[in-house]
Amino acid sequence: MSDEYVQTLRRARENFVRKRRAMAEQMIPLGAAAAHFAPTFADLQAVIEALDRAILDEEQLPEDYAAEESEPAA
Repeated sequence: MSDEYVQTLRRARENFVRKRRAMAEQMIPLGAAAAHFAPTFADLQAVIEALDRAILDEEQLPEDYAAEESEPAA
């Protein structure tokens, strides 16, 4: 596992959680077009769940897994 990759995924997740929370606030007022927001809200939730899976995956990978390959000699 590379802590750098995990931290990047966690920061991305935090951004999507903030967006989900902001959208939820917009859905609260009486007369709000909650149905209008629902597809985007569901998409945000799907991204958060995908990031959760990616974080778990990265945490289980060995340190050198999928390391960048060096350029072939010309």
